[in-house]
Amino acid sequence: FEEELEGDEHEDIEEAEYNEEAESDDDDEDDDIEEGEVIDAYDRFNTDGSIRRSESEKVALRAGAPAGGLFAIIDLAGSQQKVTLDDVVIVNKLKPVDKWSVGSVHTLTADDVLLLGSSHLTLVGLPGVKGAEVDLMVEEITKDEKVIVFKKRRRKHSRRKNGFRRDVTMLRVLDIRFPEKFSAHEYRGKDEEK
Repeated sequence: FEEELEGDEHEDIEEAEYNEEAESDDDDEDDDIEEGEVIDAYDRFNTDGSIRRSESEKVALRAGAPAGGLFAIIDLAGSQQKVTLDDVVIVNKLKPVDKWSVGSVHTLTADDVLLLGSSHLTLVGLPGVKGAEVDLMVEEITKDEKVIVFKKRRRKHSRRKNGFRRDVTMLRVLDIRFPEKFSAHEYRGKDEEK
């Protein structure tokens, strides 16, 4: 009689595990969207808050596709930055401050734009892309997060602790423009539908 009960319990356990597996498979299918599927605002996000993406988008993002398809590599204050539209770039404080004041808009041209690319076209400069332009706006001039510099010489009763905050300028990328020769080139922006 005990063997019969154990056999019934075993079947119930197997059935429960099977049901849990079936439910988890359904959840995975809900997270992915098909290529041409139209979704409303509530279906745009997964339950964990992340944006729902199709399999092809996930593969492209894993492969390092730039956001929006249009990007540039610029040389600014001795450092190179890869930027896309509406990015915020943090660089060492740009001087003179009266030229790089908050709210001022600057256009980088020629030697400062090292590379320009989209999903279908890449222009590499030698050293810069002639005719390419990137518009930047100064959003904020502030100090970076504090870095603690601590030095100790053991067994010498010598310790020194200093804090350091570098001055930074925050820039917003307003626009990226191809040279006139390639101005008719079409690329897929990040807000455009497929």
